[in-house]
Amino acid sequence: MESLFDYQAKQTFECPNCQKEKSSEDFTMDAKGRFPLISVCHECSDLEYIEKIDCTCSVCKRKLPSKYFQHYRTRFKRNGLRLRVNTNCRDCSRKESSYLNKIKKENPAPSYGATCPQCNKIVYEKVEDIPEGIDGTNGPWQCDHDHKTKKFRRYLCKRCNTGTGLIGDSQQAWEKAVVYKKKKSK
Repeated sequence: MESLFDYQAKQTFECPNCQKEKSSEDFTMDAKGRFPLISVCHECSDLEYIEKIDCTCSVCKRKLPSKYFQHYRTRFKRNGLRLRVNTNCRDCSRKESSYLNKIKKENPAPSYGATCPQCNKIVYEKVEDIPEGIDGTNGPWQCDHDHKTKKFRRYLCKRCNTGTGLIGDSQQAWEKAVVYKKKKSK
């Protein structure tokens, strides 16, 4: 029987699916690189744990097999299959990433400790960094930009950017949200 020490020193592991001995680089490892978080290798995970259905890309509207979309390696649905990262196909994700990197290069993120311009909370790098009694939020800073025009707007905290993104870029959607909020506040 292997001791814990021997197991932690291993550089290869056997995948129970393909039953091949593979390098630790072929697995999703724990933070210290000691052991696989998921017992199957990446190749088997990609073949066996991604749902075999067609999905429609929210950007280009093409209907493509699920394998053309990014999936989390360590997040699973109730049916045991990997959770999809978002509704953008790989091609559209690459394009988005390309222009987003350009925007970020031209407009560096504010330092942690600065205030989010939308919620006026101080943004800290990690939750653990928020001092007790301070109404702050954690990063990372999110690049708010118009997805159609690809124009940079500003940096927001993660919560504000997510909320803003869910409401959308149309003035009509924001007006509906304000009307709804006023009704619910009474």
